[in-house]
Amino acid sequence: MADALQAHFGAENCLVIHQDQIRRELLHANDHVDTPAVALIANLIRFGLAHYPLVIVEGILRRDVYGEMLNQVVSEWHGPTLSYYLDVAFATCVAHNAQRFDEDIQSRWWRADDVLSAKDIRLPHRDVARVLSDLNRI
Repeated sequence: MADALQAHFGAENCLVIHQDQIRRELLHANDHVDTPAVALIANLIRFGLAHYPLVIVEGILRRDVYGEMLNQVVSEWHGPTLSYYLDVAFATCVAHNAQRFDEDIQSRWWRADDVLSAKDIRLPHRDVARVLSDLNRI
């Protein structure tokens, strides 16, 4: 969904930060409290906010690992912020990620209702049109 939004707005107008690529491919780090991915993602968000009209942070950003950092970055930013939570059933997640991860692995990182805050916009499915509509209103 993030890549589709970047394609819509253009890479020169939209920075997409893929949490999983930063954590797994760049840093080779585990997803736990104190992972170095938290600090790097925070720095990338700040860089993006200084240089791009739109910054999208995409991934499974567990509240216990990334929540404090995300809240801090949002509080520093004085512009509009939208936070989305893809609210799908575990079975849907398993089916979507079946090519990459087996169900046992997914069950270890699955966190039901792991929203950042009550302000998160819950999406029942990947809905690029809804996000575009929301972005056009701000």
